[in-house]
Amino acid sequence: MTAGRPHHFSPRPNRAHEIHWREWGPDAFRQAKEQDKPILLGISAVWCHWCHVMDETSYSDDEVIRLANERYVPIRVDNDQRPDVNRRYNLGGWPTTAFLSPDGEILHGGTYIPPEAMRQYLAQVADLWTDKRDELTARVAETHEKESAERRVPPGGSEGKRGTLTWDIVDTVGSLIRGQYDPHYGGFGREPKFPQPKLLRYLIDDHRRHAYPDVATMLHKTLGAMAGGGMHDAIEGGFFRYSTTRQWQIPHYEKMLEDNAELLAIYGEAHRLFPSAGYDRVARDVIRWMDTVLWMEDRKAFAGSQDADEHYYTLDAAERAKHDTPYVDRTAYASWNSLAASAYVAAARALDDPSFEDRAHDVVVTVANALSANGVLHHYDAGSGPQVPGLLTDVAALTTAMLDLYETGRWPNALEGARLGAARIRADLEDTEHGGFWDAPEREELGRVTKREKPIEDGAVAADAFLRLAALTGDDAWRQSAVRALEGFVGEYRQWGQFAAAYATVVARALTEPLVVTVVGATGDVTARALWAVARGSTDPASSLHRVAPDRPGDEHGPSDHERLALMGFPDRTAAYVCIGTTCSAPLDDPVALEGELARARGRHTRD
Repeated sequence: MTAGRPHHFSPRPNRAHEIHWREWGPDAFRQAKEQDKPILLGISAVWCHWCHVMDETSYSDDEVIRLANERYVPIRVDNDQRPDVNRRYNLGGWPTTAFLSPDGEILHGGTYIPPEAMRQYLAQVADLWTDKRDELTARVAETHEKESAERRVPPGGSEGKRGTLTWDIVDTVGSLIRGQYDPHYGGFGREPKFPQPKLLRYLIDDHRRHAYPDVATMLHKTLGAMAGGGMHDAIEGGFFRYSTTRQWQIPHYEKMLEDNAELLAIYGEAHRLFPSAGYDRVARDVIRWMDTVLWMEDRKAFAGSQDADEHYYTLDAAERAKHDTPYVDRTAYASWNSLAASAYVAAARALDDPSFEDRAHDVVVTVANALSANGVLHHYDAGSGPQVPGLLTDVAALTTAMLDLYETGRWPNALEGARLGAARIRADLEDTEHGGFWDAPEREELGRVTKREKPIEDGAVAADAFLRLAALTGDDAWRQSAVRALEGFVGEYRQWGQFAAAYATVVARALTEPLVVTVVGATGDVTARALWAVARGSTDPASSLHRVAPDRPGDEHGPSDHERLALMGFPDRTAAYVCIGTTCSAPLDDPVALEGELARARGRHTRD
């Protein structure tokens, strides 16, 4: 059993706590088998509006409470705490209401179910389990077998079928994005309309490679509409989770650390691309909310989310001041905090404010230390210690944040931290036979969670980190692992639709010769600082940065910069070096000359 926060119910009056909810774990499954009862699985989230509604309606209904307690073993799972459970059991959104057999197979289910229908489902499924179990079990087995065949379980090259990485993959995803674009209101698709930061990241990188006018149009229209519409809280800052309308006007009012971290990075990078568009103001506004509402000074980490409150957020500033602010979930999540650290590094680069890097460093230290136990990173800590060890989503995000910290030039030993994170992924999560990365290590689990999967988005994050690590260290084994992982999705990336955007972004990096800029010079050297400013100003989407200061000592966590310089083979003189693949420029000691060399490096993005 995982120890988490006490079950969180709607902040408004409800009776959901009268249902005898159990934690996801062996005790609940053992009870279901011993008592020969089906399982009622409710997947909710602390911030989720319709989860609150279901608490107030269906789960507050007398008959629903009676049936759930008498004829089921009810299990409640927090989506944020157990993304691995959610990935396998989510039936279309939150809340997910799933009826399971005692061994964890899905018998029936949906999302929000109103009271009258919930009463009927609870009675009917329990009767079927009692009276027609063999027929029900056979139907469930048939459905499960069909799902397995359709998914070629699990994806990502599990059967050894890998394809070749080509620019056709990147272009195909680009065509999909263009097909979804809403030219009237910005964004992609119709309603409900989500920000889709990974898709926006694809467009930013695509614009950096080719500067297509239509890509700039899509970015400006979408970023402007989100910042100027109801999705953005103009009073307290930050973005709500999504818009219920095509026009971005009426949001679902929850605010998530994950979403805001990714959007902060997007608006920061957009400001670097389009300095006069005003995206810097939006980035600072997101930081204002994150620092004011989510930052936990006592833990040096960000809280997970702020509750949806459709009344509070419709008030003006004066009226809001008279009310309590919506509930903040103080759970610290490893992956989301790592995303926030990366976003603050991006914001520091875009807004020229190193204080954001300091906060990013604090967060990375917290994640690496306070959220680890026995040398293994855990998914979250709700106040009772680290829980759920070794998920890919966490280790990949922290490894990326370490690389981002390293490329600030201020924390040279972060490169060793990134290498250790990548080594953990390789040791615990890499499919050494067929390539790719599992979402969790080998472990004893329950139901569908016992079978590991290869998620395309988390796999892309890990592959991207491996490619960056290969470029920075010269160790091609990291690149080989990344390419094998990406090749595993070549035959099936189209079926992931919009979720293939992150994958295509990393495929583009893998297909591009890596650009590594190394600036050598003492920490206080004026020329070295000027060269470093030029290097940091690069917007090349396949670049990596080294800042080597021979006067900076190392410590027990890694080599000194002087030792690192010897390993690189560069002389101890103030200069910059631009390397494409294994070919490096002559030493450059003039910032203008470095700018020219970086401009020439952009030519490698030209395609016939």
